[in-house]
Amino acid sequence: MQPVPDGQWTDEQRMIVTEFAPSGMSNAIGTLLVNPPLARRVFTHDRYITRESTLAPRHRALLGLRAAWLSRSNYLWAHRATIARRDGLTDADLRRIAQGADAAGWDAFDATLLRAADELLVDSFIADATWKALGARFDLPQMIDTIDTVAETTMYAGVFNSLGVQIEPGIIDRLPSGIPYTVNAKQTNLRVVGTPRIPPVDAPGGRGSGANVFRTFNRHPPADRVRGAINTHVNSSNSLSSKQRELLMTRIGVLCRSEYEYAAHLRLGRQAGFTDADVARVINGPNSAPGDPLETALLQSVDDLFANVAISATTWATLAKSLNERQLVDVLITVGGYRSGSMLINTAGVQLDANMADFRFPESMRQP
Repeated sequence: MQPVPDGQWTDEQRMIVTEFAPSGMSNAIGTLLVNPPLARRVFTHDRYITRESTLAPRHRALLGLRAAWLSRSNYLWAHRATIARRDGLTDADLRRIAQGADAAGWDAFDATLLRAADELLVDSFIADATWKALGARFDLPQMIDTIDTVAETTMYAGVFNSLGVQIEPGIIDRLPSGIPYTVNAKQTNLRVVGTPRIPPVDAPGGRGSGANVFRTFNRHPPADRVRGAINTHVNSSNSLSSKQRELLMTRIGVLCRSEYEYAAHLRLGRQAGFTDADVARVINGPNSAPGDPLETALLQSVDDLFANVAISATTWATLAKSLNERQLVDVLITVGGYRSGSMLINTAGVQLDANMADFRFPESMRQP
């Protein structure tokens, strides 16, 4: 997808380009101008996780660069590396980030941060030992920002990888070469912890009340506001049909083993017209049974993004026969947004709400 040419910008688009020009991400900004309100939300959030979060610049860099490496995002690596160099990281640091937590020279906490990034990408969950090591040094907002930095970098990697966004002239860094792709994590499928790691509370001025997910992440309002703006887009301004949107959300919930997301969106999916056959394909995969070709491609896009942080050329071509550019971007944002949400929900130990009892995973999926 090509950036919107500057000769075609509306006043709103021009204001967005001006506001976020300091990021240097002009090609990404120009591409998302196909939906100006979404572009503003995306780059407001990107500014938060790269420059405004509660994490120290070094810790932001370690998490963001490791997530970009794992996601094979040359574009995000180039931009995150530029920021990291300004904050004091060296060529040697960048190569060791690509090598991972077991590379020589890391102190114990830096290695823990890198390991957390690996666990989130592979397992959508930070393991107990890693969580405890992080909690020995970080407060609650920093713990949430740790998850969020990896989760949202992964989401944007899926968007920019799939759209083919090109690195701007003058940005010199690229993914380091000659380093094997290794991950310090494995998929466990163990998700439901007995008690919340981050207990929910009622907080005024948050995005919602009642639901455990809102009561959990309202505890860090600055992060919740910028992340919540993207979720609001997915749920309220999405150009996809309700059924298409819920197919994407429930399938990513299955792949991330996020029973909370699955239950919430299966309930809404049933309201949007899910049949028993639709539910079976959401659980078993897009090619487990015949179905509507576009819906099959939508489900396949989830699997592509989960496995490779990019929609394959074949799946993209099928989607592009039926969807316009705004809808294609919404596929990416919907899957990425709810993958990142699953990472947060799983790791925080958000407990199921009372209205989810009839929409839980099948018993076979609640086993290791």
